[in-house]
Amino acid sequence: MATGWPAPNLTAAEVADGESYHRALYHDGDVDRCAGWHRDSVAHLLRLAMPHIEEGSLVVDYGAGTGGSAIELLKLTDAAGLTIELVLMDPLVSWFGKARQLLDHRDDVHFEFSMFTDADGETGFRRLDEVLDGRRAAVIISSSTLHLVPTKALPDLAMQFAGSLAPGGAFVWDSGDVESGMKPADASLLHDPYRAVREHLRDDSARQALLADMPEEAARLAEHRVDRIFPKPFSIDVILDAFDGAGLTCTISDHVIGFSNEDAKRFILVPRLAEIAAPLIEGEDRNRAVTAAIEAVLAEMRAAGTASEDEYRSHWVYGYHTLADAN
Repeated sequence: MATGWPAPNLTAAEVADGESYHRALYHDGDVDRCAGWHRDSVAHLLRLAMPHIEEGSLVVDYGAGTGGSAIELLKLTDAAGLTIELVLMDPLVSWFGKARQLLDHRDDVHFEFSMFTDADGETGFRRLDEVLDGRRAAVIISSSTLHLVPTKALPDLAMQFAGSLAPGGAFVWDSGDVESGMKPADASLLHDPYRAVREHLRDDSARQALLADMPEEAARLAEHRVDRIFPKPFSIDVILDAFDGAGLTCTISDHVIGFSNEDAKRFILVPRLAEIAAPLIEGEDRNRAVTAAIEAVLAEMRAAGTASEDEYRSHWVYGYHTLADAN
């Protein structure tokens, strides 16, 4: 049985959120039926990580979410007959709770909730080196997470990763939502369609009526919170500078990955993400508004040449880092 964070009693809304995101990665929740974008994006990540994994390796999945990257990694290690110790870290109860449910049966998986609350009620993020208690990982993977880390926190996080790698180990990450000069003209960033959905819904009459009924400051804060769900992307140089400063080598590659129209709808209807339509109340009205907006956005992308009739083309960047003094 998996060890570590036990997943407390989740609310019905938290359970639904985790289940919905899991189904955005796996059709009908079946882990043998990957959504194409999830299968393809993670495959490139794990292709970089697997050469560093051998029998008994300690592997960390930082920002594990509902366990999508961990599930795909374990498929590969199981097929290779490798026994590893896999440590998952994440700060979101609803998604991490789903990961615990999916992987609870495995003795080789350990869960670490990445946030803490101190005696004064202040929250913060646990340090990886403290979580590992001096142990070093053969591989640290981080899928679709670094673009969500505040830029001011990246240098310290890079130092944590560098200090937690074993000699010859590697840190491997992917992101579909960082700016770079590598993106082809006929592709978009992963979250560009969903930021466009937010803009489509910004002046929605039903939303505006609900905002008008709120106190002015409350409405302003509500809009600010919604804008943070899909934040503006920052440059890949911010990430590369952070890891270079931590003494890690940097090798970057990229891939364009198709994201089907139906998968895009499933993704944006995940409750936590569909909050871009707030303060529309969760339910049919919100889902209807979000669905209409994503359909309009995908049509605009087809006209702009960044999507076909069946999918939009998302540009993903992959980072491969080792300790500079190990080379």
